[in-house]
Amino acid sequence: MANVAHARQPSGIQLVNVDYGIARHIKQHLDQPRLALLKTFANPHPQRYTLGPGDVVQVYIWEAPPAMLFASVPTSVSAASGAVMTAIPAQMVGSNGTIDIPFAGRIDCTGKTLAQIGAEIRQRLHGVAHDPQVVVKLVDNHAQSISVVGNVKQSRQVPMIPGGVTILQALAAAGGVDRPVSKVTLQIARGGKVLQLPLMDVIRNPQDNIALRSADVLTALYQPLRVTVMGATRQTKEIDFEASGISLAQALARSGGLNSTQADARAVYVFRFESPALLPHWPEPLKLAPNGKVPVVFRFDFSNPATFFAAQSFPIQNHDLIYVATAPSVDLQKFLGLIVQIVYPFQTLNSLGVLK
Repeated sequence: MANVAHARQPSGIQLVNVDYGIARHIKQHLDQPRLALLKTFANPHPQRYTLGPGDVVQVYIWEAPPAMLFASVPTSVSAASGAVMTAIPAQMVGSNGTIDIPFAGRIDCTGKTLAQIGAEIRQRLHGVAHDPQVVVKLVDNHAQSISVVGNVKQSRQVPMIPGGVTILQALAAAGGVDRPVSKVTLQIARGGKVLQLPLMDVIRNPQDNIALRSADVLTALYQPLRVTVMGATRQTKEIDFEASGISLAQALARSGGLNSTQADARAVYVFRFESPALLPHWPEPLKLAPNGKVPVVFRFDFSNPATFFAAQSFPIQNHDLIYVATAPSVDLQKFLGLIVQIVYPFQTLNSLGVLK
């Protein structure tokens, strides 16, 4: 997939010539794990709320005429049907997971839905009350909640409710974020797994606004992302970009584009550390940096019009270094030499056991 560069470069740094196919492959490599993890994090049954200790419920019982059980102390009587409705005072699910209902006895509520509890009470009253109908209502939720923390206006525990709580509903309950929406990344932590989503993606794509699960920790993170642009551009600068990301084409545009009197369109480079699994075949044998990543220089030849499409697809990552050369061979050696000064002293210390 990757082309091997013929120019000499220091051992260990991968030099990859990027075309549209490689750019799309890299973008998919970044997107696919997130999308797969998003599916596993989504609550498949947001309507299914189950009770636990600390929840407060109220039970309503209707008895068809002629009422046999609650006729003496009705709460209300339906004028149309004559049915007697009795409201059992609200009670909290105990530490043993039960509530007590007159004439029905002790009802186990842990892990059951409101409808299941209502059906059990109705079954217990069968033969005691005349054709009883039962509705169980959740008054207060203390057993299941979501923690919302980070860059929100008010960190809080958001109770789960029948019907579920989505990401945006949980954020709204915490007062929303206190930083620019485009610069906020959302992190969902559950059972040792972590999913990160740009807030703008959740707002733009309804399918990303998943229903959360009880005990999830939702953290709003203000993490300014930056890319450094150097060399023959109109401005050498550090560019902030949105949590949803930008492409190489957008990063170059924000630096003012290539300097037409100095830049060599055949020699635009992007340096970063990448996962060893990024490409099925690397130009050189892999030599990992101390962080377990591969130091890679991606090269773009903008003298080929097709490269513009690759640049529009190629995703820029936090702390990338973009370098526009004035001459493809000489400037590449200078650029790679600078990178070696940054990367390989740490590798040497690591190989000697100084860094762990």
